[in-house]
Amino acid sequence: MNRKKIYQHLMTGVSYFLPFVIGGGIITALAFLLDVGNAASPTFGASTELTAWLLQIGGLAMGMMFPILAGYVAFSIGDKPAILPGIIAGMLARDGESGFLGAIAAGFISGYIILLLKKSMQKLPRSMEGIKSLLVYPIGGLLLASLAMLIVNMVVAPINIGLTNMLASLSDTSAILMGAVIGVMLALDLGGPINKTAYLFAVATLTDASGNPVPSVIMAACGSSAMVISTSCAVSATLFPDKFSPALRAARTGAYIMGLAFFVEGAIPYVIAKPKKILPALCIGAGVTGALTAAMGITLSAPIGGLETLPLVSNIPLYLLSFAVGTAVSVTIIYFATRTDESYELAGNEA
Repeated sequence: MNRKKIYQHLMTGVSYFLPFVIGGGIITALAFLLDVGNAASPTFGASTELTAWLLQIGGLAMGMMFPILAGYVAFSIGDKPAILPGIIAGMLARDGESGFLGAIAAGFISGYIILLLKKSMQKLPRSMEGIKSLLVYPIGGLLLASLAMLIVNMVVAPINIGLTNMLASLSDTSAILMGAVIGVMLALDLGGPINKTAYLFAVATLTDASGNPVPSVIMAACGSSAMVISTSCAVSATLFPDKFSPALRAARTGAYIMGLAFFVEGAIPYVIAKPKKILPALCIGAGVTGALTAAMGITLSAPIGGLETLPLVSNIPLYLLSFAVGTAVSVTIIYFATRTDESYELAGNEA
């Protein structure tokens, strides 16, 4: 399989899913921002009719981002007949918690299943075209793609259990190591099962053995390091625009808002475009922030990070300092690891 074609298929999916992740993320962040007075409440983000409505809209948009990504990666490969199995397989990836990696797998699997079905139907007479379009591609493609996603999601479940057990074993050793591991896990699959395992583990530390709420160092490490992930991409696209495509430069505003509001999904298009360069940078920066936050003993008493929960942080200046240091680390690595984007090189040659 040609690498250039794989990249083209991915970027087709990204171009369609960007509005969902940016629009949904910003509206969700707005709900939490407007509800900041209720940050310690279990209904945080939905304490009023307005914020609950915003949270619902944002959640619906963000809930569609993986199906849309998968659907249009599949479309790029297998044309219109691949959209249906791609979107449904993407929903199965989302609901099976295999995250954006599962959604990418869903898109490629669905697209190539349709190509195989088309190839197998080539010798049928023209009179059968309607049957192929109305029955074979939608039903056959949907069933085969769904069966494939059973396998993809089955692989994910044992990983989640193993990661949870690993975090539980680390919790008795060093808070600094724990903070670093949480940060790396949050960045590693950007909203997928590894990210969710780290987040849910951090949230669980907000209650003691008796079920009473307590401020948590691990939750603070989670909150600060999660902000690094999308924000680092936005800062990099601002400081070094020549290293990013026009679409990624345009996505930086959304990435700023999402990053500062605790949402890692703003980094997904950047990681998809340059996975070997950007993902390690984000993991290192988030890990540094998590370790620094834990080392300074900072606590957070809300089940979400971001600027909207700063009043619930025990030491705001040091919390922001750890975030700034981790972001600087990620941005520096991105600068040295990435090269000038082709669109800039072409513009330079034309000039």
